[in-house]
Amino acid sequence: MNALIIPCYIKNQWDVKCLDRLLDSVQEQTKPFDNVYLVDDASPLKYKLHHVFVEHILLNENGGPARARNIGIDKAIGIGAEYLLFTDHDCILDKKWNEQMTSFLSKTDFGAVGGMTYSWGKTLLDYYHDINGTLAGKWLLPEKKELWYMPSLNFGIKSFVVEQFGFDERFPNAAGEDVDLCLRMRSKYKIGFCPDAKLWHDYGYKNSISGFNKFMKLFKKYKSSSATVYEGHTVLMWDASESIYQGNMHESNI
Repeated sequence: MNALIIPCYIKNQWDVKCLDRLLDSVQEQTKPFDNVYLVDDASPLKYKLHHVFVEHILLNENGGPARARNIGIDKAIGIGAEYLLFTDHDCILDKKWNEQMTSFLSKTDFGAVGGMTYSWGKTLLDYYHDINGTLAGKWLLPEKKELWYMPSLNFGIKSFVVEQFGFDERFPNAAGEDVDLCLRMRSKYKIGFCPDAKLWHDYGYKNSISGFNKFMKLFKKYKSSSATVYEGHTVLMWDASESIYQGNMHESNI
């Protein structure tokens, strides 16, 4: 049994359209999810869901995506889910994403898995993210079969692993909490790389010029979380630094 957990914070109609698009891609999976949890982190905008297969969990107070995911994790483990998968509301899943992620977890000894993430948009900024691997996992050399960490928008983990290593709720924003989880769990388990588990992330750039401010804010947000991550993992990050390769679609075998 598996479960998909989606934290969300819906601020405007663009977010609503993204969420509907994601859930359409969830509905079109070749292997249906056994359970889908949408954990709404006290969104300021009220909206209606048009997908009846989703369990909509509405939180009264905003606590950040780490807390929202942990609540989804508790729900999934409570009904006996073996494999927990995570994505974000502004993503679009390949039809075989669940099939590939769940199969990988069930057939390997890896404690978690990351897939292949592409930009949905076609601007130069989107192209930069693909080249840079902004939301791609970081491979460990030389085989590129193992990940140092994987962003939570394209992530799967076995239930007994996440019971030991949940998301740290001290991270208030969607930045750094997934890296922290991966670094902690790698003290005991490995993270595999499944290139056939593909999805697309929509950064929301209308064009390369008007989107530049949003582009800069994204990297500032990631930078702001770095101090918290480094504080807890300085030795581990220094030891691994020479064996890390930042993945991107041009280096994949797809």
